[in-house]
Amino acid sequence: MARGSRQGEVIYYITRNTENLREKLNRIGLPGEQIEQIWEEEDVPDVYFVDGTLVVDLNFMDQSTLIAVKKNVVAVVAEEDTDLLRWIRNSIKKKRKFLQNPGAFVYRAIKKQLDIIHDHVSEIHKIVTRVEKDMSRNLRSENTEHVLHVYDVLLELHDVRRELAYFWKVIMKLKRWPLLKPEEIEDIKGDVQEVLSFVGLTIKSANSILDLHDRALSMELNLLIKRLTAISIILAVITIVTGIYGMNFRYLPLAEHPYGFWIINGFMVLLYFGMWWWFKKIGWM
Repeated sequence: MARGSRQGEVIYYITRNTENLREKLNRIGLPGEQIEQIWEEEDVPDVYFVDGTLVVDLNFMDQSTLIAVKKNVVAVVAEEDTDLLRWIRNSIKKKRKFLQNPGAFVYRAIKKQLDIIHDHVSEIHKIVTRVEKDMSRNLRSENTEHVLHVYDVLLELHDVRRELAYFWKVIMKLKRWPLLKPEEIEDIKGDVQEVLSFVGLTIKSANSILDLHDRALSMELNLLIKRLTAISIILAVITIVTGIYGMNFRYLPLAEHPYGFWIINGFMVLLYFGMWWWFKKIGWM
């Protein structure tokens, strides 16, 4: 699907059909071959200057939207209906004033992409906060499903932070483009810093969840070791008694007593329950 629009003196060409992209862009005066190559090869946010054309490739979480600007011609390319592409279409539909200036449009588009990233991280942060509260109330090692989800979220956050790092290169290169004002560059830089800080805060919360789970595992492992140790001590004492009375001596205490067997077994039962009570009292059982 392709769409052209004129806002003031600026012509906008929007397409989701990347077949024969080179020919389509050549027809509107853009270097189609170089832009097509950038589109196929680049997978991170970046900026290029090709034959007097500014090419801004905005990638985020497998959503790629490419913007090419030359004089008063703007082309927007996307393989799917990305959030940024929908915003651009809506802006054209509502005839936003900034569309009359290519520099203002690029500035707004980059800021919008950063807003999209911020909203995405906000959704992740809500999930992480909810899981963190649930685990704080009920700290158990059985929260495996939550922990696996947090691991996935953490990997996604690191990907977001990696992609945001490329925006610094975008900012540095955009300083060479005369249509962007210095204050607009500083504004974009501030947005990147804000989103990076938010990502860092969310990563910290996710790591705290993993620390809580590790603490739960450690507590339950300590309790299990204490129980096994207590049981081993109890059985060891009883084994000593039975071992003594298994010796091949002719004379042993109570060996000739008619109730000797029951007395010894009763003593071992009392010994067992006495030691069990003691370990229970000190929190080992």
